[in-house]
Amino acid sequence: MSEQLKNYYAAVDLGSNSFHMIVAEMIDNQMHVIDSHKDMVRLADGLDAKGNLSEEKMKFAIQSLRKIGQRIKHIPKSHVRIVGTNTLRLAKNAKVFMKRAQKALGKSIEVISGREEARILYLGVAHSIQNDEHNRLVIDIGGGSTELIIGNDFTPILRESLHMGCVSYTNKFFSDGLITPENWNKAVLHAHRQVVPIALEYKQLGWDLAVGASGTLRATVSVLTENGLTNEGIDPQSLNQLIEKCLQLGSIKKLSRIKGLSLQRMPVFIGGLAIIKGLFDALDIKRMIGCNGALREGLIYDLSGRLNHNDIRKRTIEKLCKQFEVNIFQSELVRASLNKMLDILNLKLSDKQKRLLRWATKLHELGLKISHSHFEEHAAYILNHADMPGFAQHEQDKLAAIIASQRRKIKTEWLQRLSREQKEKVIPLIVLFRLAVLLNRSRVEIEFGLERIEIDNKNVSVYFNQNWLEEHPLTQEDMYAEINYMKALNINYKLFS
Repeated sequence: MSEQLKNYYAAVDLGSNSFHMIVAEMIDNQMHVIDSHKDMVRLADGLDAKGNLSEEKMKFAIQSLRKIGQRIKHIPKSHVRIVGTNTLRLAKNAKVFMKRAQKALGKSIEVISGREEARILYLGVAHSIQNDEHNRLVIDIGGGSTELIIGNDFTPILRESLHMGCVSYTNKFFSDGLITPENWNKAVLHAHRQVVPIALEYKQLGWDLAVGASGTLRATVSVLTENGLTNEGIDPQSLNQLIEKCLQLGSIKKLSRIKGLSLQRMPVFIGGLAIIKGLFDALDIKRMIGCNGALREGLIYDLSGRLNHNDIRKRTIEKLCKQFEVNIFQSELVRASLNKMLDILNLKLSDKQKRLLRWATKLHELGLKISHSHFEEHAAYILNHADMPGFAQHEQDKLAAIIASQRRKIKTEWLQRLSREQKEKVIPLIVLFRLAVLLNRSRVEIEFGLERIEIDNKNVSVYFNQNWLEEHPLTQEDMYAEINYMKALNINYKLFS
């Protein structure tokens, strides 16, 4: 990495309403934005009745991504993080779009869960406002989802993501372009009902400051201020005055008469406003301020933390290990074996592949406290479905596939959840991980007679010291069983001793 670029980071947020990019320089752990780009793509508009993104919308989105790709081309991949949110979580053909999108960007994309989106969003906001050591409520209304977080300092305490956004609500309740008391009340009631199941827990924990992040809430603050309805932020009185103005205008097109409302925001403004009303009523919010910090700023801080040994994923793994009482000694045995195997392996693994193996060593016996029978599948299920702060869903899927396949019959159904490219990266890891687990069946520290390991496409050759397998008959039996098990992956597995 050149000296010029070592402090540069880029974050791209592929939202349901808009695509955002920022390029920032980190100086003394503080972020300084030096470039930004935004396109109102409205990806959520491209979902058809079957949940697929339309070809027209995908082409439009790719045009935006090619521009972003040009800007981030020279920033090292390790300093770039690109995430997809609600629409890419929902779209049934998301993998088709992702393949084309990653080509346009020249970088990989992560689709993150709603709760992970909430965590990163909170990080961006926390770095953007003064810390007063009191709880704060942070809300972000996106195109397809709304994130709600109560946190203190830089730590989120409660996180939730609800399936309601300015694009989806405008399409659902105002599809004819009219703003009537009837469709307005339906939209607000629907939003209110979405919030009710979590409202009590949030109100009991409480907050001293409510903060609105990103487009919908910041646009509303701007409109209220421009029209002299408030000096700062949003309160119930000013909100109701703005609502009354929208109802009087009676249509989305006529919202252009509202001072301070941009033409880009106008088509989806009413859906977002209905969600704000539902949130204020359900949570009894008295005042909310706007904030410039958002998901993309949080991505930069999170990425910078990873590269400077403050990776939230490490704490997530430690928490899971403690929760499920994982045997640390056995994890270390498997890890040590893998490290030795990498030294005698002909194949060079990427840093990401090595990281997956390290995580797998810590988590592979996660399901043992649930049941010894099929514990690997219990562990995989936990990893596939757990809320794991810091992890993208594709990382959880790959981890689950490796761990589900750690012994005995290989569970190929876990591999079916991965793309072809992901499978190609994961299958060598499964081969190595199974061997490390097998060699540590005794759960004591011993010297292994491995000489070298060769992986060449679908051919795997494992070389042991002369007579070592004969002197360890149980391991020998297990190794010969591997020859048959590997047929499920179409691998020609050979042993030499």
